[in-house]
Amino acid sequence: MAKTEDIWNEVLSILNTAKLSGSLTYVKEISAGVRSDIPLFPAIILEPARLGEVNHTVPRFIRATFEITITGWIEVYSPDKQIIGEENDKGILDLERDIKNELEKYPDLNGKCQKFSFPTTSYSFEMYPYRSVEITMAIEYISEATNR
Repeated sequence: MAKTEDIWNEVLSILNTAKLSGSLTYVKEISAGVRSDIPLFPAIILEPARLGEVNHTVPRFIRATFEITITGWIEVYSPDKQIIGEENDKGILDLERDIKNELEKYPDLNGKCQKFSFPTTSYSFEMYPYRSVEITMAIEYISEATNR
């Protein structure tokens, strides 16, 4: 049985591990919660978005959903590399793919959930040379009703 805190910490841990030795080694910063300023790019920011209790499965247990918004930011001055970059100059689609691929290596988040999906992904590009991707991660899990 998991709690939202367990799931949150696991997602953050998976991404931080990928920053150290996985496909996200080019990411400079991973933050839990919105920041007023991003000092280094690329950056990833996690924010809790939504929590829902679907129903009681059996007495004392709740099937729940927890959504996390994962926002990735890049700063790329070459217009031709902002979307699809190169090995040392990643584009926004590269960052999106790497985030999703790292998380999908753990389909149950190391036992913290039943399953998860990425129901929506959106992009922002109004502030050249910055681009962002906003990934919604929807996580389904079972929790004890008295242990939320």
